[in-house]
Amino acid sequence: MRYTIAIHPSDYTDPGTPELCDASSPRWSTLLQAAGHEVRWVDVRRSDILEQLQGCDGLMWRWGHFGGMSRIARRLLPVVELQMGLATYPDQNTCWYYDDKIAQTYLLKAKRIPIPETWIWFQRDAAKEWATNASYPMVLKLATGCSSANVRLVRDPSEAHVWIDRLFRRRLATLDEGQFRALPWRRRIRAVASVLHHGTPLPPWDDGYELQSGYVLFQEFLPGNDSDTRVTVIGNRAFASRRQNRPGDFRASGSGVSDFDPKLIDERFVRLAFLTARSLACQSCAIDGLYKGTTPVVVEISYTYPSWSVQFCPGHWRLDGSPDRGVLAWIPGRKWPEEAQVEDFLRRLDSRVAPADDGKPGLESNGGAHAALGR
Repeated sequence: MRYTIAIHPSDYTDPGTPELCDASSPRWSTLLQAAGHEVRWVDVRRSDILEQLQGCDGLMWRWGHFGGMSRIARRLLPVVELQMGLATYPDQNTCWYYDDKIAQTYLLKAKRIPIPETWIWFQRDAAKEWATNASYPMVLKLATGCSSANVRLVRDPSEAHVWIDRLFRRRLATLDEGQFRALPWRRRIRAVASVLHHGTPLPPWDDGYELQSGYVLFQEFLPGNDSDTRVTVIGNRAFASRRQNRPGDFRASGSGVSDFDPKLIDERFVRLAFLTARSLACQSCAIDGLYKGTTPVVVEISYTYPSWSVQFCPGHWRLDGSPDRGVLAWIPGRKWPEEAQVEDFLRRLDSRVAPADDGKPGLESNGGAHAALGR
């Protein structure tokens, strides 16, 4: 069957490093048209986006944490998927918790996925009372941020109290204290003046990020990790690499130093990634894994990731059976993530129009959708 797929452009390739290709929409378009389907380019930022989607069978949009995209995605995509009935990539099972570490904490704990111990407080006094007797060092995080942004080490109760006060008395876009100090003095004066006359403004370095306040999130520090393990699951495929910590830092994400040798990957992280993806019934899920002692745990999850970081993997694992006891088969050969995403998306669309038990076409159930992806 021939489908009409709406695509919003998404090319996040850094012009300074064109060899690290991070463009999903052009590759989606090429693959879909090669398979005989129609591509309709749309603009989710326009007021007539619902009209643009009329007659489409699906929507693909790799939305990110910057540029205000989350403000659109969290309002638009549930309507497109749940009310208009279009297939979406990502769907809500896959992305509703993206770039929200608070939501991820609740979700992973509810699904009994092993994570570092995490404390979330929405009351300033209660947070300060707890912080007075907590064990340090502790990791402080904002709900949003990627590549280790908005993650810092807190070493004692007094430092914790300072950050608690800041998060309950101000609105922050970053935990980087140097961001404001690095601004030219004229811009600093204008920012302060704007606060006095108009309240807290969007900071001059803001790019659509939501300001954070009224909560604090602490996570236990896991010593002994000089790297983390990133495992990306797409359908029934798992791609993995090890990412070295930044020099003199406890954080690995964004270091730019990765090792793609599958022999260095602890397969327990691969199984943990499959367990996470299947528990959440998502189309795609990348986990950042660390050791808590000798036990692998999930520190953070994301539906989106740099395309090149998957394509650089020399192969992937396929799981036959359950995540804990199933057979992991190694499949050699590089693969762009968009290839896997399109394969699974078309399979999902095919299952939606398959005849129902009464012989009439009908939408699949959630179970049917995930069965179509091999889950």
